[in-house]
Amino acid sequence: MVSSAVALRHRRVLIDTSVWIYHFEQHSTFGEAAGRVIEELEAGKFRGIASELTLLEIIVKPLQLGRQDAADDYETLLSYFPNLDLIPISRTILLDAAALRARHRLRTPDAIQLATAFASGATLAITNDEAWAHIVGIETLLLSDLAL
Repeated sequence: MVSSAVALRHRRVLIDTSVWIYHFEQHSTFGEAAGRVIEELEAGKFRGIASELTLLEIIVKPLQLGRQDAADDYETLLSYFPNLDLIPISRTILLDAAALRARHRLRTPDAIQLATAFASGATLAITNDEAWAHIVGIETLLLSDLAL
């Protein structure tokens, strides 16, 4: 369960795009763990944040499949999801992301997600990207650890 550790120590939690994708696609290995994270967020057991970049990342596959309806549903869901703040990508976030990318050799989307977390005061990131565990200043919880 995510909530006991999260609620006690973290006021704001970054929910990486992978969590949403695994949940929506009902991924065979990580779908259940992702679903628990999403359910606890919805129940208000913690406050979540996500970069607006998440919108881009989650609607690509539906658009590739010609499913504009699904892309629209995902946009609406994230825009109004309880206890979730979608954070716009600002110039400051982009500059901070560039610094993170340069220092840690992160991919651009990961750097933007983490810069968003720092700008928003998140102290925990839920992801399945092991490279994030080496970033100083934010704790990382891997879906693979929750799926055990």
